[in-house]
Amino acid sequence: MEEWKEIFKGKIPKATYITKITHGEETGLVIELLSRYHKVCIFFGEVKAIRVLDEGIVQEGVYSDTQIEKYRVNKFENVIYEVTNGEFKQQIEECASGFAEVLDLKHYIIITLSFNIDIVSEWEPSIEVVTLKNQKE
Repeated sequence: MEEWKEIFKGKIPKATYITKITHGEETGLVIELLSRYHKVCIFFGEVKAIRVLDEGIVQEGVYSDTQIEKYRVNKFENVIYEVTNGEFKQQIEECASGFAEVLDLKHYIIITLSFNIDIVSEWEPSIEVVTLKNQKE
């Protein structure tokens, strides 16, 4: 059964963010979230898989309805969640022909206004928050 856990709780300020995704050999995966008063950079480095789904089409049937409802109440204010027994990680493990079994893969989901971003990685991301203006949202 799929289960989500809030990680880095309270580190990402509550706001409405637009999303920029950069992924390549030099930088690995970097997800930037930009609001009126904050810029949040989530650094994953090298990842094994990434899936980006438009938020408007995915919340039914892709993820556990129980977990979606649990966090939808607060409008996914935590932004980033670690997933246990998630469908995307299982799919990656199946196509890896046993190679994934030797890795300690983790599954993360980032929920923004427009996207649901699934990441499968060996490492926990690091987060940097920059205040753009000296005001609160």
